[in-house]
Amino acid sequence: MSILILYFVLFYQCILCVFGWGPIGHSLVARLAQSQLDASTNNWIYNYIPSDLSGNLSAIASWPDIILYPDTNPLDYTNWQWSHELHFINTPDWNCEYISTRDCLNNRCVEGALKNYSQRLIDNNCDYVQQQQALFFLVHFVGDVHQPIHCGFKGDSNGKKIIGKLTLFFIFSLNLVLNFFLGFFFNGENLTYLHKIWDTEIINVRINRHFQSDVNLYYEYLKSLIFNQFLLINETYNDYKIWIDESVDYVCKQVYFDDNNIKLNVSRNFTLGDEYFNRNWPLIDQRLAQAGRRLASLLNQLAKNRSSRKFPPDTQALIIVLCIALAIGIFAVLSVCLYKRKHIIKHNVLISE
Repeated sequence: MSILILYFVLFYQCILCVFGWGPIGHSLVARLAQSQLDASTNNWIYNYIPSDLSGNLSAIASWPDIILYPDTNPLDYTNWQWSHELHFINTPDWNCEYISTRDCLNNRCVEGALKNYSQRLIDNNCDYVQQQQALFFLVHFVGDVHQPIHCGFKGDSNGKKIIGKLTLFFIFSLNLVLNFFLGFFFNGENLTYLHKIWDTEIINVRINRHFQSDVNLYYEYLKSLIFNQFLLINETYNDYKIWIDESVDYVCKQVYFDDNNIKLNVSRNFTLGDEYFNRNWPLIDQRLAQAGRRLASLLNQLAKNRSSRKFPPDTQALIIVLCIALAIGIFAVLSVCLYKRKHIIKHNVLISE
């Protein structure tokens, strides 16, 4: 499936899943970031967003998820499976420390992806489509790395083997491994798992309970948080390791503890309710706001780096060759002019004699 067709699939999916952490969370991060972009940066990334989306960065924020699954990309999803491991990092269970040489072999993790696509976006050796995809991946992965459980434990596949139940407004497709953790969220009846609670359920309940089921009200609230986050004052634009360390720390100290502050693990089902929700929604608010602000800072800096970036080696070589050829041409023209001038002077002298 071509990238242009996927634009439509993604846009349609976002309309249908109006209360999904996947599209909603990533859309909010991109929307927050775009509200803080310099005019020159916004004009630059506008060129990579399909014209029918009117430069809306949030409309492409979930593209790296959409391309992975047969229900949203039935003709081409197998060609994108290589990108699956770029969405997260796994640490050994309860190790609580990210070590890139151990946890990100060959840069095949979200940190490696952030480094790679931030460079490809401004690499003059990459063509338009490659830079466009780099932008889409970068926007998405900044969101992923701020979702704490995307930096979870290897033993439970980032919380995907910790499963429970809840009652909300939709039913999940339960294509789950038998040894996944079972449990409950808000004493519901539908099976879900910890990763899904962080991807979807907490933010759904947050919007419904506290923002009149209006995602725009939630966006305005998150936007107000951005300017109150003193922790970002001394950051550089690409502190990817710090972002990961933060998520790992939250996983070890907060995410994997139930209502009674007992560790969640694959040996028992969980029951999570108001205690878990009230403890964790402020963290989700914070991480969404941080992701939006950091993505804006990253894109603004990349735009500046791009404007001062040297030409690629092939172009530099061509310019050198052209300059040499031009210099030779100028030298030849001057030589001819001097030769003719010399003969004209000599001719005039002979005539005067």
